[in-house]
Amino acid sequence: MTVGVARKVVIAQRRTKAVQLRLAGLSYAAIKEQLGYASAGAASKDVTRALREAARAQQESAEELLQIEIDRLDRVMAGLWPKAIAGDTKAAEVVEKLIYRRSTLLGLDLINRNGIDDGDTVSLLGSLFQQLQEKHRPVPVDVEVVREVNPAF
Repeated sequence: MTVGVARKVVIAQRRTKAVQLRLAGLSYAAIKEQLGYASAGAASKDVTRALREAARAQQESAEELLQIEIDRLDRVMAGLWPKAIAGDTKAAEVVEKLIYRRSTLLGLDLINRNGIDDGDTVSLLGSLFQQLQEKHRPVPVDVEVVREVNPAF
């Protein structure tokens, strides 16, 4: 282990101990005495750094987990999308659920789609999906018109 790496390990271990002592209720002055910090301020600064690093690591882990979940949904969506577009209603229902789940994970369900502060938090993707459904909704067939064109019907 190089000197730089060894020093980082010692610093990390001391920070961990400092955080544990602070969580146990010790003052920064007591932490200074127990762990050999130059001052109570230095102990405070180290504890603050350790907590920031822990929060940053937790945020990065949460973002990685979110990306993994989004990737999983995308893979399922890629497999079902052709079937849904081809008219498979079961596939379309699953796709709709996937869109809803994805929009929830990304926080898109909290977007106010009409710009008015009236509590309307319908998902932007849900709204777009609904518009697509309406645009591509089958047109009702007028049987009489079909019979005029094809009397055998």
